[in-house]
Amino acid sequence: MSSRMPYKPFPALKLPLLVEGVRSLPPTSHEAERWHVEWRAPDGSRLVLRPVCPADVGKSRAFLRDLSFGARYFRFGRGDFQFAESELRALCCPDPKECADFIVLACTGADETEIAAARYCIEPDGRQCEFAIVVADAWQRSGVGRKLMDVLIRSAGNRGLRTMNGQVLASNTRMLAFVERLGFEIEACPSGSPVRTVRRALAADASKMG
Repeated sequence: MSSRMPYKPFPALKLPLLVEGVRSLPPTSHEAERWHVEWRAPDGSRLVLRPVCPADVGKSRAFLRDLSFGARYFRFGRGDFQFAESELRALCCPDPKECADFIVLACTGADETEIAAARYCIEPDGRQCEFAIVVADAWQRSGVGRKLMDVLIRSAGNRGLRTMNGQVLASNTRMLAFVERLGFEIEACPSGSPVRTVRRALAADASKMG
């Protein structure tokens, strides 16, 4: 497991190294434009998917704070999980050589509310990456997660990565079914393990999902 994962993994596994004071440049205008996606939700809200930036700390704080106990449990392995302020700053200021981070915002007038976030981090071999994704409770099953995974897969493939991996609690059957529809294989784990490893090959030219 990468030590640069976006959200702390399950307690039985290795914790990440999130260092206070991490500094990196925000996405270039070209990169931000390349991965900028807009569409309309069924209720008419304008949704925007884009790379995260340092100015998103407040949005991310509110997003993570408002997740339900169940959503926190399935993502972090515990329902009472909280982030330190330094960790939030690190999440919104990733090293572009190691990670790619995206958020989805629901926009109503001048108001922007973060409703989903996803990231992949490149493994030391330079060929694999590990992803994580979390969607606000009210926006699950709305297609937001699918669009985020689409961008993650295309971005990783365009960087020349060959494999995307993830770890999912075995009890999170909805998430396992979701990634299986996206072409991920679910690997068998030792008896009694609460976590499943999911894995998907990436095309060198991932201009569209396959």
